[in-house]
This record gives sequence, C-alpha cells and structure tokens, in this order.
Amino acid sequence: MSISYCNVPGSEKMAANLLIHIPHASLHLPRDFWRDVVVDRKIIEHNLRFMADYKVDELARDIDCHKVIAKYSRLYCDVERFQNDADEPMARLGMGAVYTHLPGGAHYRQVTPERRKEIIRQAYEPHHAQLNKLSQKIVAQYGSCMMIDLHSYSDDLVQKLFGYTENLPDICLGYDDEWFSENDALKLKTYIETLGYSCALNYPYEGALVPMDFYRDKTPGLRSVMLEVNRRVYLEGGTVRQEAARGINKIIKLLPAIIFIDLIARKFRYYKYWAYINLDVIVATH
Repeated sequence: MSISYCNVPGSEKMAANLLIHIPHASLHLPRDFWRDVVVDRKIIEHNLRFMADYKVDELARDIDCHKVIAKYSRLYCDVERFQNDADEPMARLGMGAVYTHLPGGAHYRQVTPERRKEIIRQAYEPHHAQLNKLSQKIVAQYGSCMMIDLHSYSDDLVQKLFGYTENLPDICLGYDDEWFSENDALKLKTYIETLGYSCALNYPYEGALVPMDFYRDKTPGLRSVMLEVNRRVYLEGGTVRQEAARGINKIIKLLPAIIFIDLIARKFRYYKYWAYINLDVIVATH
C-alpha cells in the first residue's frame, strides 16, 4: 500500500482495510443490450454519459487500495439497486436493477422476465459475488473494512429524478446509522468543509450500499458511507481537474483513519482527542 499515515502502532492497517466501490462510472454496453432497445440510438448515447458517474473513477485512480468497479453501464444493469424489484424503491420508476425507463419517465427498452434473469446472471450476480468475497476477506484479515460507495451527480440529473435543485452541495455524504454513525458523519462533514467544500448529510441522496452478506446477516466489522461528488467540483470541459482530485483523495484517505482513531483510542486514553484536532497529521498526502 502506498498510502502513509502517522507512525502509530497498527496504522498500516488503515489503508489495507479500505474498499472503494464504484458502481456507476462505466460507459460500457455489451452487444446484447441493443436487442432490447426501443428508442433511437442517439437517446441512449446521450443518457449513457448523462447518467454515468462520469470519470468519478479517476478521483480514486491514485489511491492504492481495494476497489470493486462495475463492468457495465447502469443503463444495462444497475448493481447499486436491490436485486428484487419488490425491495427496490426506484423500481416503481422503471429504474430497478434492470432499467426499462430513463429519468423523466421515457421508456427505452423492453425486458421480459426471462431476459431480466439473464442480465442479472451476467452482470449483477458476478459483481456482488466479488464485492461480498473481497469485503469478507478484508474483515477476516484486518478485523474491519471501511467501504466507500463512490459516486458523482449533476444538478440536471437531480432535477430529472427529484424535481428540485435547491441547495445542492459540493459533496453529499450518504449513510445509515447501522453502518456509519451520525457522529462520524458529522466529523467527516466538518473536515470536508475545512477543505472549502459545501457538504450535506443524506441530501440529495441517502444511505450507502452494504455488501449483501453483511446486510443480510448483520455481520460485524464493516462500515460503509456514500461519497457523492457534484460534477461541478471536479469536471471542467469533460476533464478532471487535478486540484479537485487531490482534495477528494484527502477525504477518501480520512475515512479509514476515523475507524483507526476509534480503535486505537481504546488503548491510548488521550489519543482520540489529539487525533480529531490533528486530522491533517493523520491523513498524510503524497
């Protein structure tokens, strides 16, 4: 691991237990996608980039840690959804694990139940098998796993999905108390704001994906938070601004440090207080 932290016993584990999940950056559509499409190809090509977390993977490119990145565009299969439509709120909009509709309600492909099963087998199940296996391995080896569910969004996409654009932050932190405490979310929000970004908790998006093995069995050891970066922060003319990438890198590196601070504080009485007022010492930059 190339990420370095302050020289505290056990600190080498902070980078090793970091897992970045990137479900929506891909622009890849397999050949069999097109046989289901019922709209003009130009509509698909426009929405392919519009709906992608465009180049958000480049924000984590230089971070040496575990990563699981979806192979296919969400227009083919959205691995961030629950597999069963009955469990997935977005399915009512035709945007469950296998989309049939675009933001705004346009119907773009016809998918039979059998065809849906085929897509799930090809794209959804392998992705989650990899995510489950890797997260379990990290917890078994290091005792904990800090998962970052990394996304980006645009004001235009929020408008199409939810009908508003008021007070959209530079960065949204999505979390669920069961997997990432409100206290830690507030600490992270404060740190993000010291870097000059506006930040909101669970707005405009809520929660964070949790590997199904942990979600189903409530297995201890995993924590998960969603990091949603507004594209205005890091994109300029379709190119990632390197200064912005460095800022997001700082935020990502802080997350395993939060877990580490809580763990080490159990052994060193005053360490937690010192750590939270010296986060820039703990989160070393390259």
